[in-house]
Amino acid sequence: MRETNGEKARARERNLRWMEALWEGTSTTASEENQKEEVLAVFRALVKESRSEREVREYVPWQPLW
Repeated sequence: MRETNGEKARARERNLRWMEALWEGTSTTASEENQKEEVLAVFRALVKESRSEREVREYVPWQPLW
């Protein structure tokens, strides 16, 4: 059986929507990966700073001079 022009147009539109959905899924995943890397970079910097050799001073509450 031969497809009519209407059926071909619907099939083409379905395929284009499917490809568009795939594209949106991959671009969303890429942006989520970028955000995750930014957050991990902040935590890596915190870990690096916490491991540095610094003198730990005891906390002394602030007292007014008068």
